[in-house]
Amino acid sequence: MNPYLKLVRIHNVIGAAIGDFTGYVVSSAWNFNLEKLIISLIVVSLVAAGGYAINDVYDVEIDKINKPDRPLPSGRISIKNAVTLSYSTMIIGSGLAFILGILQGLLAILTSIALIYYAKTLKRQGLPGNIIVATTTALSIFYGGIAYFEGNWFERVIIPTAYSFLLTLGRELVKGIEDYEGDKKYGVRTLATTKGIRFAWNTARVILLLMLAISPLPILLGFNIIYGILLIPFTFFTLKAIFAETSPRGGGEARGLLKGSAFIGMIAFILGSLPFKIFI
Repeated sequence: MNPYLKLVRIHNVIGAAIGDFTGYVVSSAWNFNLEKLIISLIVVSLVAAGGYAINDVYDVEIDKINKPDRPLPSGRISIKNAVTLSYSTMIIGSGLAFILGILQGLLAILTSIALIYYAKTLKRQGLPGNIIVATTTALSIFYGGIAYFEGNWFERVIIPTAYSFLLTLGRELVKGIEDYEGDKKYGVRTLATTKGIRFAWNTARVILLLMLAISPLPILLGFNIIYGILLIPFTFFTLKAIFAETSPRGGGEARGLLKGSAFIGMIAFILGSLPFKIFI
């Protein structure tokens, strides 16, 4: 893979773009303006790419030990070029966002600042860092809604945004449990290392149960029956993760299950928002 594509984690950038697409089609009920959608996708992709690149810049010393094949520690890309790429994509993305409107532009700028602050400081601060990851992940969906910015866009997009936030936050806490031994050894502050595995697990479980509690709400907003059907495997994967073993091993199992939940949830919102009259 091209080192620059690897630096920006192109697969994650595509995931962020899919999140933005989800927010847009949910908000517009598939009655969208193609120009707005394309600009929104470009903005989210550029800001996300910059965030991943700057993250590797601040992780370069750790990656020399843990991930020496990454583009920066391996020397395939210089720190200077990585910083230039990161700030350039964020600035261009934020600039393009103002085509959509002032609010859209300001949100892109604030997201860029949050990603830089996370990489520089909050990543090593445990729960605050987890919250930033969950927030910026959820914002990719919310951005699709604010890019549409018509009619009842907010009440339609807020549920998938909340889903994404809660699911990502729960998954981040679970990841901290999975990495407990290594994090403890190297002094990394996570909820698991500071409060204990059981406390972190119980917190993650409460968050994930809250997410399941709001899962029927889209049906009240007029989502079709496909959403309800896909809610079944979504709930199954999530509950299986919730009841996983309270241990680092269980954390690894739960994290994999929650990836499945995230994928199913995204598909449920995309297909469930299709305005087919034959559906409930």
